[in-house]
Amino acid sequence: MARPQDPQITARLLDRAADSLLNRGLHGLTLRPLASDLGVSPRTLLYHFDSKENLIVEAIRHLRRRRPAIKELLEDPPTASATAGEAISEAIGRLWEEAKQPQSQSFLALYFELAALSVREPATYRPLVRTLDDDWVHAMSGQLTSGGVPPQKVEAVISTALAGYRGALLLALATDDWKAADEAITCIIEALEQQIHEGAEPS
Repeated sequence: MARPQDPQITARLLDRAADSLLNRGLHGLTLRPLASDLGVSPRTLLYHFDSKENLIVEAIRHLRRRRPAIKELLEDPPTASATAGEAISEAIGRLWEEAKQPQSQSFLALYFELAALSVREPATYRPLVRTLDDDWVHAMSGQLTSGGVPPQKVEAVISTALAGYRGALLLALATDDWKAADEAITCIIEALEQQIHEGAEPS
């Protein structure tokens, strides 16, 4: 009969595996170097997590829990006199400033690696990508509604904002050209403000 898992050992391994992923990334990852980082055998990791893929998913979930929640970054309501367009400007601005912090960038790089894996292996990785994006969507939805964006427009505005934000972030992480990414974010915010002001659905 197999020895039952010790939840405390599993939790410690998960915490250390999460740190290892931040340093190593996901490209070409195998269990052997990961196990070496943790001072255990690959067999031990399989015993506690069943597969490399499951370990990756659980480690990224763990990292997500360790980071400031997006809803906490946006917990303050928009300025009382803010228009709907100004509300989205405030919200994206806060998220962008958090993304620019060095301690955030390793996790955000993992997000894009995970997103690439979800294209190749959707059954394994896409649910987690959707969960990470849903955090963003739910937090932003409340911020926009508080700022006066009409409910029927909130989903379209968020989709446009998320696509632009992720694109600027990928530009910055891939090229280290944060100046260009800052300019892109400014253009995205201005376009969204204008579209909301004109009453048009963002395209």
